[in-house]
Amino acid sequence: MRRTVRRRMRLRSRLWRWRRNPLRRRSDLAEAWAGLLAAVVIAVGAPAAGWATGAAVNGALQQTVRAQRAERAYLPAVVLKAGPREVTGTDPESGTLREEGRAATARWTGPDGKQHSGTVRIAVDQGKGDRIYVWTDPHGNATTPPLDAATATAHAAMAGLGTALLALVLGTISRQTLMWQLMRRRLAEWEREWAAAGQDWGRADAGG
Repeated sequence: MRRTVRRRMRLRSRLWRWRRNPLRRRSDLAEAWAGLLAAVVIAVGAPAAGWATGAAVNGALQQTVRAQRAERAYLPAVVLKAGPREVTGTDPESGTLREEGRAATARWTGPDGKQHSGTVRIAVDQGKGDRIYVWTDPHGNATTPPLDAATATAHAAMAGLGTALLALVLGTISRQTLMWQLMRRRLAEWEREWAAAGQDWGRADAGG
């Protein structure tokens, strides 16, 4: 019962600025509208901006994925020379040195039908004479793998989340700035009213 009464009292205290009463000032009504606008931005604007940004970025990245897959070829190659094994770090679980690959020189036939050779990365258990696969551009030169669709989606999701958070922060800052301006205006109104009331009291005392 007490909780219900408290909730009703809180609701009435929050809605009094919307009601017509002699105590309500313009700054009170402006503050109420600012709070409502901030709530709309937080609840609707920020998610909508994040979704729109994420969708746009995802569309552009997926188009890049399709373009790269159409331009690049995954071709067989033969390792001509393998470089030394490279230590890339330490395994956090076992504490042993971790080897992830090595540089190697390989040869392959490009999409143009010509022989090409270049430096590629191979696994530590691969060596001279092994058959591998390399990604090449339309000219037959070795290149990086095309962008993965799942990776593109993850990047788009991060972009959308960042935009939503940015919109949320900007909305909050704007609301706080407006509240600060309204508070300054309200204090100025109070000072003028107190000054006027003081003059009236002075005249009343003199007349008494």
